Amino acid sequence: MVDKILYLIQQSGVLMLMPRSHNKQLGTTFDNVASHSHHVAIIAYCLTRMEGLSHENAMKATTIAVFHDLAEARTGDLDFVAKHYGHNNEEQAVKDQFSGIKFGKDLEDLLKEYEEIETIESKCAKDADSLEQLYQEWVLMWQGNKLAQKWFESDFKDRVPGLRTKSARVIANKMKDSNPQEWWWSQFVKDDMAIDREKLLGKM
Repeated sequence: MVDKILYLIQQSGVLMLMPRSHNKQLGTTFDNVASHSHHVAIIAYCLTRMEGLSHENAMKATTIAVFHDLAEARTGDLDFVAKHYGHNNEEQAVKDQFSGIKFGKDLEDLLKEYEEIETIESKCAKDADSLEQLYQEWVLMWQGNKLAQKWFESDFKDRVPGLRTKSARVIANKMKDSNPQEWWWSQFVKDDMAIDREKLLGKM
């Protein structure tokens, strides 16, 4: 069983080497499948708490999000064009990944829950996946990528209304009216007076 667990860890490491498939369309993306899953997990936790659920519920949604693309270590990541011509057998990949691991059934059940999208945790994880894609497009748009801007505007119109939680729609709208630097600008440069002038000019 230890070998199987090591193999699972190795597969998760493969995701750090896999660029997202949208790289060939957007060109200037900065993410890979592992970083995407990490970000989805954080968003899923936040959405679940915003929906009024407990820390335990949010940790379940986080776990779902962490594992939601693990099968791509075996199947690869088909982009929007490739999905018109091919199909990844992710269900089989999931079974093979967790086969022979004592806790494998628990993880398999979580991913089944994710695909069925019936529980609030799975809905938050699904919405987090969509928001993370929107985030990538949003950041690249602000960096001047016109293709990303086209994607962002299209996704905002077509995907955001279909988000399954109110909290995800709130975050999407807040994102649209913000910018990727606001998190530190609002704290440290508020009203241009939050930072001591000497520090700002690098004289300390």
